[in-house]
Amino acid sequence: MKKVLLILLAMLFLTGCVDIKDKTYDDIVAGALNGNFKYLNIYREGYKYYLPKGLKITENIDSNDIITDNNYKYYLYVDRISYYNKISNDYIKAENAYYSKSYGYKDKTGYLEINNLQNDKYLIEIMYNYAKIEVIVDKDDINESLSYAITILSSIKYNDNIIANLIDNKKTEFKEEE
Repeated sequence: MKKVLLILLAMLFLTGCVDIKDKTYDDIVAGALNGNFKYLNIYREGYKYYLPKGLKITENIDSNDIITDNNYKYYLYVDRISYYNKISNDYIKAENAYYSKSYGYKDKTGYLEINNLQNDKYLIEIMYNYAKIEVIVDKDDINESLSYAITILSSIKYNDNIIANLIDNKKTEFKEEE
């Protein structure tokens, strides 16, 4: 019994949480892009994604979700049309932004742009994998919010058949008027 208790204590002290407040923006993004999300808990028409603990969806309109935590609202926009047509993102670095960088991993591209607003608030705009999240946060919360956002975006899995069907149905819904 003492050995089991000793092993459990050793595991507790040797493993621990990583403090993302000390990480750079690049480290946070790279960590999420290298992640493999097998457990997806939110299902939408044509795609699904992982919503981290501590976040909840307060509103869903078409392919847009409003996600909240205790302090902030995250606006998620999923662009199924661009995904279907495989439109590439050509991001130009914003010179006047607080932080601006484009990312690429495997066949997916995106960018991160952080802009300083009034009253020490920052707008995080992150696009990756044909989806985008925008959130306004305090400076101290940039890393945590960035971690949430890139985790959601990098976990999105599209269903090609459903998206093709949705787009084909939209094409036939239009009626001609004279």
